[in-house]
This record gives sequence, structure tokens and C-alpha cells, in this order.
Amino acid sequence: MKVVKIAELKNRLSYYLRRVQRGESILVSDRERVIARVDVGASFPERDGEWLERLERRGVIRRGTGKLPRGWLARRPRVRADVVTALLREREEGR
Repeated sequence: MKVVKIAELKNRLSYYLRRVQRGESILVSDRERVIARVDVGASFPERDGEWLERLERRGVIRRGTGKLPRGWLARRPRVRADVVTALLREREEGR
């Protein structure tokens, strides 16, 4: 199995996914410690409905009950915040 650092995987994701499609497993490492394995799963659900039902039973998702009313997006709350400034401030405080 090939061991790949996170940055390398991010930079060449398509390349490594093609290798996985061909049957190879990829180990992902963070600071010289393997944290994940990427490979083709053998037990994919046959239909999306089964997959969604399983996620719903586990409480991971909650499916909608119908269509959104007309004009729903136009009624969204207006926010007067500078998101970029807030993000940069949060990053700076986290150092």
C-alpha cells in the first residue's frame, strides 16, 4: 500500500483516486502517522434510497417533507457582517 501525506493527496487527488479505482489502497498520513485508508468499498448500497434510509435511521440526516414555499430565499435574514474579517480574526486568535 502507498503511504501519502495529506498535502500530497490534496495536490494530486485525481491521480490517487484513479489508483484506488484500479484496486490499490492508499494510506493517508499526518505527521508520519497513518490516519486513514482510501480504497474501493465492497458494500456500496445498490440504490440511493437505501443509503439515505440508513443515514436517516442513524440520525445523520433528516429528509425534507416537501417543497420550499415561493419567495423563501428572498425572505432570508439580512446580515450586516464582514465574514472575511471575522474569519481572519478567528484564524489570528487561533495561533
